Amino acid sequence: MSKNSDEKKKVKVLTKERTDFLPLIRFREAELAVAGQSVTRTDDPLKVTGKLKFGADYLQEGFLHGKILRSPYPHALIRSIDTTEAEKLEGVVAVLTAKDVPGRNGFGAIIPDQPVICGDKVRFVGDGVALVAAETERIAQEALALIQVQYEALPAVFDPRDALKDDAPKVHDKGNLLSYDKLRKGDVEKGFAEADVILERTYQVPFLEHAYMEPDMVMAVPQPNGTMLVEGPMQAPFTVRRNVAPVLGLPINMVRCRQIHMGGGFGGKEDSPIDLGCRAALLAYHTGQPVVMALEREEVTLQTAKRHPMIMEVKIGAKKDGALVAFEGVIYDEQGAYASLGPRIPPAGGSHVHAMVMMPGPYVIPNVKVDAYLCYTNHPYGGAMRGFGAPQVHIAHEQIMDELALDLGVSPMEIRQKNAFELGSDTATGQVLDQSVGLKETLDACADAFEWDRRFKETGYIDEERTKRRGVGIGMGWYRTSVGTMGDACGANVHLHEDGSVLLYTGITEMGQGSFTVLPQICAEELGVRPEDVRLVQPDTDLVPESGPTVGSRSTTLMGNAIIMAARQVKASLVEAASEMLNIPSERLEFRDRKVYDRDNPGTSVEFKQVATRCMATGRRLIGQGWWAPPAPSLDPETGQGNPYFVYTYSTHMAQVVVDVETGEVEIEYYVAAFDVGKAINPRALEGQIEGGVAMGLGYALMEEVVVQDGVIQNTNLQDYLIPTALDVPDIQPVILEMANELGPYGAKGIGEMPNIPATPAILNAISNACGGRVRSLPADPEKVFLAIKEAGGPPKN
Repeated sequence: MSKNSDEKKKVKVLTKERTDFLPLIRFREAELAVAGQSVTRTDDPLKVTGKLKFGADYLQEGFLHGKILRSPYPHALIRSIDTTEAEKLEGVVAVLTAKDVPGRNGFGAIIPDQPVICGDKVRFVGDGVALVAAETERIAQEALALIQVQYEALPAVFDPRDALKDDAPKVHDKGNLLSYDKLRKGDVEKGFAEADVILERTYQVPFLEHAYMEPDMVMAVPQPNGTMLVEGPMQAPFTVRRNVAPVLGLPINMVRCRQIHMGGGFGGKEDSPIDLGCRAALLAYHTGQPVVMALEREEVTLQTAKRHPMIMEVKIGAKKDGALVAFEGVIYDEQGAYASLGPRIPPAGGSHVHAMVMMPGPYVIPNVKVDAYLCYTNHPYGGAMRGFGAPQVHIAHEQIMDELALDLGVSPMEIRQKNAFELGSDTATGQVLDQSVGLKETLDACADAFEWDRRFKETGYIDEERTKRRGVGIGMGWYRTSVGTMGDACGANVHLHEDGSVLLYTGITEMGQGSFTVLPQICAEELGVRPEDVRLVQPDTDLVPESGPTVGSRSTTLMGNAIIMAARQVKASLVEAASEMLNIPSERLEFRDRKVYDRDNPGTSVEFKQVATRCMATGRRLIGQGWWAPPAPSLDPETGQGNPYFVYTYSTHMAQVVVDVETGEVEIEYYVAAFDVGKAINPRALEGQIEGGVAMGLGYALMEEVVVQDGVIQNTNLQDYLIPTALDVPDIQPVILEMANELGPYGAKGIGEMPNIPATPAILNAISNACGGRVRSLPADPEKVFLAIKEAGGPPKN
């Protein structure tokens, strides 16, 4: 090795913070006072009284209104733009085109390939070609209509398989294949040769809209010192800042991003605030005035990212006893016009690679081959949505497992019991699961709660007219904690005040998942105070440490560990002071419920706030900073082998449905969802996550689809884009198991994305069990269910 490479290695070691993981998880379950309690969410009172301010509630007096002129073509060259008439309109303050971007004319969470303003070409219906700032929203809309754009339409491509052809229209100059990734384990040809049964199927899923209640909005406010303040509901304020700064040609420290409360995100508000933030900031930069840019519902659907549609070809082989021996899959993953969060961030980041890793399912299979193609098309672009590539492939592997079970003559329960991961299993990437593996336990617990054996036997017609049949189905799943990149880390600051109150600074955002309650719980547990003693500071890039995005089910685990590390720095001061005050050795001190007491003599104690006061009076440290990153991920790009994520959450869902075999209508009667979450920091909040996730999975199964025809979305509002209502969602029985994660705060691991993943295949499998037909192209609306029954030869006889 050369001298230079040795020096680089030394620098890397010296700058990497060493983390001793074990102290993070040393706790006695019985001594936990706050973690594990169903504390009332801190944002509940403000929400139920209507006092919580969302974006539209902020006073915008003095703000200009920003609007975007969008392309009506899916693929076209821009020959000319004339803004003269729009600029003459009274009340218009600025009309911007591509030439007005002072810095980088591009943004994106991974690759900045989406123009802030298109200059020469548009790539989907919704691409921005001009921006307007006006005194009122109405004037801004009128100005858009006065901008004259001459386009030259180009041939377009709308299917990822077509996009790979040599003669396909090129969405980008470098070609339509954005990413090709592969996974190889064992000898898949040998595996299929040894199989007694082989099945091949193709499954297809459409674009999905997040359908969060609050439409996107951003406010950009120039500051007197030249800083640009960008505020809005956003999941990743640091990523927004990382994009706005180069667009304006400013250093990062001259852009400040602040999160305001969010009316739903589900992954969508990781991308869209980048888009709106760059454009609103650009208008504010040119006008020197604050600008608000707020989208109507139809604009949200046209402009923002969707869940990736996929075509998935799957082949599976098994022995007669149900043991899996080979799996082969091909994913045609449609990225749409821009890269967003699709492509790989080495070694295992990005939705595409995640889908590839998840595709063989949570099963032990000795021989695996997956080829995954991520393709540009002239459709809206795919981005993050709850599950991040996992829901799609779970629909494929969970359905083919049921189809395989039927072919082998075994029950869906038996084939999963035989092949599911357990402690010590190795995954398709060769990762040995050496801790916190509760998949089979969720299967057993779910079956007990659901009464699977009884319900499985009681399927069949339920009415004398023989029009309605009952069926049951299983969906199993797994999902990572963390995002699989080398830069996946979280920072937290803990400030203790002399009266014992605490300020907690983190960059994790709240979108309804409960982080603003769970994170203070962890801080309170570690310091020995009550949750109400900890006030969490709203994420603000000028105030809180870098925390990465609020995605990937990483918040509780990664940030929780960072908070514990920060709190322990403060606690060291408290221990010193309390030891002096009580005149006992520090190792005998316990912190609990606002008191510090002698473990050997609990009657001897001192108030927590008195210890905090003494720390202040004696000049001890009252500020702690924690920074935690999981063990480094790995994934060989040539073989797909490695340890892409450091721990996984596991789940089993069971659904009971009734299908009207004459109309294809489906009703879900009963539902149980079991999860291994490591440790439930707030069980009631966790149950809310589960219920919401199942509802999303139900929508994916039965009704949701962004309908696109010739590149134009046909259902842009919530009247035409159907999502489940309360009337569609059955009672959901959550079952929580705790197989402690050795690297999580008090054993916790991620849960946010998991609940919707097995829900869709559980419902699809129940439909098939009920009616005999199999819907392999979603959604399973009444028409497709009816056609599936017809394709299967009609309703079952018995």
